[in-house]
Amino acid sequence: MNVLNDRPALGRRALLAGAAALPAALALPAARAQEGPRTLAIGVVSDPVTLDPAFSGSFFENQVLYNLHETLLVAAPDGSISPGLASFTQPDPQTYAFTLREGLTFHDGTRLDAAAAKANIDRYLDPAVGSIRRADFGPVREVAVTGPLTFELRLSAPYAPLPLVLTNRAGMMVSPTAVKALGADFAAKAVGCGPWKLASWTKNAELVLEKFDGYWRGQEHGFDRLLFRPLPDETVRLANLRSNTLQLIDSVPPQAVATLGREAALRVSQMPSLGFNAFAFNCTRAPFDDPRLRQAFTAAVDPAVIQRVVYFGTGRPAAGPLSPAVPWAFDAELPLRGGKPEEAKALLKQAGANEPVPVAITVTNSPAMVRIAQILQAQAGAAGFKVEVRQIDPTSLITVLRQRDFDLCMAPWSGRYDPDGNMFNYFTKGGPNNFAGYDSEEVTGLLQKARTIADQAERAKLYQQAQRRIAEDAPMLFLHFDAIIQASSAKLTWTQYPDAVFRLYGAKLG
Repeated sequence: MNVLNDRPALGRRALLAGAAALPAALALPAARAQEGPRTLAIGVVSDPVTLDPAFSGSFFENQVLYNLHETLLVAAPDGSISPGLASFTQPDPQTYAFTLREGLTFHDGTRLDAAAAKANIDRYLDPAVGSIRRADFGPVREVAVTGPLTFELRLSAPYAPLPLVLTNRAGMMVSPTAVKALGADFAAKAVGCGPWKLASWTKNAELVLEKFDGYWRGQEHGFDRLLFRPLPDETVRLANLRSNTLQLIDSVPPQAVATLGREAALRVSQMPSLGFNAFAFNCTRAPFDDPRLRQAFTAAVDPAVIQRVVYFGTGRPAAGPLSPAVPWAFDAELPLRGGKPEEAKALLKQAGANEPVPVAITVTNSPAMVRIAQILQAQAGAAGFKVEVRQIDPTSLITVLRQRDFDLCMAPWSGRYDPDGNMFNYFTKGGPNNFAGYDSEEVTGLLQKARTIADQAERAKLYQQAQRRIAEDAPMLFLHFDAIIQASSAKLTWTQYPDAVFRLYGAKLG
């Protein structure tokens, strides 16, 4: 997927890039949208690739999607589920029955009834559409309308993660009328039913949402407009926060936390992440089609050094895909395997590899990821690898991963409340996020079984077994469970979530 850049957008981006060296008060002129009343300006790492949740595969899109679209069910920061567009009951292990709220409409006036909900879920499930949400629905076999505002999801097997799945992109409802009328243009002109609707989008410059007066929670939006500015340079984001050109920013660099905490006009918000920071090995081609070379690279790298040097002690080193933010499934005894260069050399010798083994590491061009790549380069280099660092734009990452155009590529995950969301799509054969091309009958079987069991303790045992097998096979290099670090004006009231996504209907300034 390519993001088109028009000439005005490129001009604005060049201006932003040059602003990094300017004093905070001079970093950026105020946005046009801030001239109007109640506009919240938000600095994010990257522009979206698509506004269509059916094809959204990048975390960077979530910051816009969760404000433009609404989900059937809603998850609180602690993972508890409440009704969103709908409430649900479970008459039997293979049936979920939903009742939509009365009077719901999409931004274009189309009624959100059971037929519209069915059209959405059928679209996600239709192989001809090719939505990456299809896998999220697991064994859902049928959507049956049972009344004007009621429908059922009928399954071929029990599927414990489904309610939490529907708090995520798979639960977002879009206007069937707009999907049909806009065709391929829906990706850039999406029509949802969230608290804000799309007003304008200048690619790579700014995206503006304006409040939707027909939103089911009422018209008391904290802001009339949300303005998103893609600013990949963390220095530029911080400068514009300090100048109040932005009132909220994502991805605060850990080294800035202490300084920002001493600035009375600002507030730093921090909490454990549901996700993981990891790199996918390309298991489908040399050199990492040999598990011994993956194990060698893993042994060479010390996550504790990365936590200290890159993350300044925030978060914690990772040994697998399940974060301590999901305590019931987290395996605290899963050992860290890195920081052992002699073991790495022995594995290379055992594999008959000719040293140094050439490897390219692909990362986005953010300072933190480049620093991580440089540490990997040095540590793996000392163990017998010859490492080249390849930098790409954040909007290119999902394409590189899907095309497996890499040896070792960053593949971070924002996380899900249910462990199925952190593992099934990444480690089962054919999983849409199985960027590594990992193929394990054992792991696929364990993860398939875990999603059919309601008992949490039994599920936890299966996830721990799967994690230990994954640790042995090393399809991914797990490095860190990041802390979610975001910053705002001290006058802004908002709720932080462990998946790092901004949900801003309740945000208020002053």
